[in-house]
Amino acid sequence: MEEKLVAFTFDDGPVEYAEDSSAMNILHTLEKYGQRATFFYVGQQMNEGNRKEIEFAQSLGCEAANHSFTHGFLSKFTEEEIREEFAKTAKLIEEVTGKAPRLARIPFLEKDEKIFAATEYPMIACSVDSRDWDHVSTEVIIERIMDAEEKGTLANAIVLLHEPYRTTERAVEVLIPALLEKGYRFVTVSELAEHNGVELENHKSYDHM
Repeated sequence: MEEKLVAFTFDDGPVEYAEDSSAMNILHTLEKYGQRATFFYVGQQMNEGNRKEIEFAQSLGCEAANHSFTHGFLSKFTEEEIREEFAKTAKLIEEVTGKAPRLARIPFLEKDEKIFAATEYPMIACSVDSRDWDHVSTEVIIERIMDAEEKGTLANAIVLLHEPYRTTERAVEVLIPALLEKGYRFVTVSELAEHNGVELENHKSYDHM
């Protein structure tokens, strides 16, 4: 069976640390199957109480990425404010992981040239959006991602998910083994880019590889 790569990405963490939190259960599922993902962290949510979550993600080979400091509508910010949003979060991530994040995601996936110009990152969007943030059920999340698989658009895709939701946690528990059976391997966004020979450039947006 030919191997197919997919990058699951999880926004809006870290959550308050608890061994049975949605985030930790997502990570435990990744650990169980030996898979990796990319987590886009919001700076103002990072604290000593959830440092363990980020450290555990790092121990699994997952990627820590930048999702701004306040998760605001950055198109309404000045260029200096936009730079500060990502700089503050980058510093916090580096304090925990020992390395600066390579990638960023704009809150709400805004497409704005001012934001692109102000940020020294490749900006990661998505090609498959689970829309798990829209109060949908676990079954709907699973269905949307498996529909992409059936249509042939999941291989080399960047999939948008969110770590704070129990519905997402439960969907991941089903999706990872189901997609592994179909020949998929779950990788970080950086690994996906490298595998496909894509040189990620600052100020540009990427939704698949």
